[in-house]
Amino acid sequence: MSATPWLLLLCLAGAAGGGVLQARAQPDSKGFITIDCGFEGETVVDNFTTLAFVPDNGEFTDDAGTCHNISAENITPSMGATWYNVRSFPAGARNCYTLRSLVPGLKYLVRARFKYGNYDGLNRLPIFDLHIGVNYWHTVNISSPEAAKNVEAIVVVPDDFVQVCLINTGAGTPFISGLDLRPLKNTIYPQATKAQGLVLLARFNFGPTDKYDVIRYPHDPHDRFWFPWVNSVLWREMSTTRKVHNMNPDLFEAPPAVLRTAISPRNDIQIQFSWEPQP
Repeated sequence: MSATPWLLLLCLAGAAGGGVLQARAQPDSKGFITIDCGFEGETVVDNFTTLAFVPDNGEFTDDAGTCHNISAENITPSMGATWYNVRSFPAGARNCYTLRSLVPGLKYLVRARFKYGNYDGLNRLPIFDLHIGVNYWHTVNISSPEAAKNVEAIVVVPDDFVQVCLINTGAGTPFISGLDLRPLKNTIYPQATKAQGLVLLARFNFGPTDKYDVIRYPHDPHDRFWFPWVNSVLWREMSTTRKVHNMNPDLFEAPPAVLRTAISPRNDIQIQFSWEPQP
């Protein structure tokens, strides 16, 4: 398992200006908030994760944004139903979701999910910015209609709410497919503090027995996404069914399902990883 690469995020502050969607839905018994953006039905419990996906229709105090279904040609049999719909924001330079009933000073994972799917029939791939509060988080650059994109940050929230804002930069209409919030222990990810957060670059599971298997809740109690990375040419995959003991203190709490798989060099070839720094 490789070390998880993160990028720094500026400290949080309250949001200002723009439309604000204020969530009435409370965190569930685990402290999770899981929003299926653009879905106009009732709360749906996912069979695999047992997580409840809350629709944003009727869960907010105003009517900002419009709901759409992605085009049929971008729906595949293996795709989860929460990717079928989006909420777009054609009006206003700044539109925000407000997640409430949080614990001030606690550390949270915030994840935004995007799949354009040519929902508007225009086949114009948008580019727009994400903010947490007033601080820049990420530029969402949609590469293709069928691409699914997850963006994550770990932040310490100063108040009992946090805002996730979509910023129109003039390069297409902002939209969102889903928004997740997960509480974390303050003892893990020590680099995330009141002064700065962390932005995820990648998170991989090496040596999985199923090269398509993404590990998440309930196998990871924090519902982090661990994507498989398999390369049978360069390395050997290894796994065990025995209990694996993590280091103490455990600063990242990688789940047992990840720790039980690993890789080793094949033919004495070094295993090397690299990534390009991002601003």
